[in-house]
Amino acid sequence: MRAGQTKTTSFSLNKETLQNLKALAARRHNGNVSALLAEIAMREAKFAAAEAYFEKYGIPPLSAEAAERIEAEWQGGKPAKKKRRRAA
Repeated sequence: MRAGQTKTTSFSLNKETLQNLKALAARRHNGNVSALLAEIAMREAKFAAAEAYFEKYGIPPLSAEAAERIEAEWQGGKPAKKKRRRAA
């Protein structure tokens, strides 16, 4: 972000959330929380556009199970196995 092209605002956050934001900013933006929040806002705008696209073309949202499988794959793990019921 360029100096002079920003607006100042405030947020009410709990202590843990603020600590997490500062830690993420330290890793990704040399501690600049504003830059981290700008990155998050841009990413959310892209997600909103993708959701609108999917809705426009009738693509159903992911099920909770599908989202869990994708997240597990992304994190390099395996999703929790479903409990199977015995056939009667």
